Amino acid sequence: MSELKIALVGSAPASVRSAPYHDPSWKIWGCSPGVYGIAPRVDEWFEMHLYEPGQPWFSPEYCQWLAALPGRGVKLWVGSEEPRLPGADIYPADEMLAQYDPNHWFCSSSLFWMMARAIDIGATKIGFWGVDMAAGEEYEMQRAGIHFLTYIARARGIEVGCPPESDLFTPRFRYAVDEWTHSYRKLRARDAELKSRMAAAEQRAAQARDEAYFIKGAIDDLHYMHQTWADKSNYTGPV
Repeated sequence: MSELKIALVGSAPASVRSAPYHDPSWKIWGCSPGVYGIAPRVDEWFEMHLYEPGQPWFSPEYCQWLAALPGRGVKLWVGSEEPRLPGADIYPADEMLAQYDPNHWFCSSSLFWMMARAIDIGATKIGFWGVDMAAGEEYEMQRAGIHFLTYIARARGIEVGCPPESDLFTPRFRYAVDEWTHSYRKLRARDAELKSRMAAAEQRAAQARDEAYFIKGAIDDLHYMHQTWADKSNYTGPV
């Protein structure tokens, strides 16, 4: 069976530029306005969000680039019919969810839709570039969706991975068990130290702010006295 290698590319700066754009054995699939100006080529593009030209992420340049994709032979996937993007294909979300996430627990990112399609069409290798999903509550759920599909992919013999610059597949903290480790205790001690320093810095800042307010009040009072009550006589000493 011939290989079908698919690179799923997001906009995380650590590895977005290292995707195999110049290796024709890889298909390049992208999904983010942060990618289109970097990727020298794409084979499929996923713009699943509501199409809203004028929003910061839908710049005029990006909208023009999207509209031109089908004419360049690039498959453009959208979430629903959009007359301003002629030639775009509507992503078969319901069909994909029926196969890969029937309870709708994990469909939390464009990359989820991309990976589901890659599995569905028989990819033999799936690589992630420009994808970290490293911080914040939003990315925690997105990461879980990719990990869920990775179990499905690997069960089908599909190789899944990412470059060393990404932490997408770095193991997470093992609940409770890892509290016994040296690294956990060191990080907890460092956290306590930094919180203590932060509290001290905030206290100093509050004191400085209070002093600034006091001095401002003194300046206002001085201006009032100077303009209203000051004796305007000259005291230059005896003549």
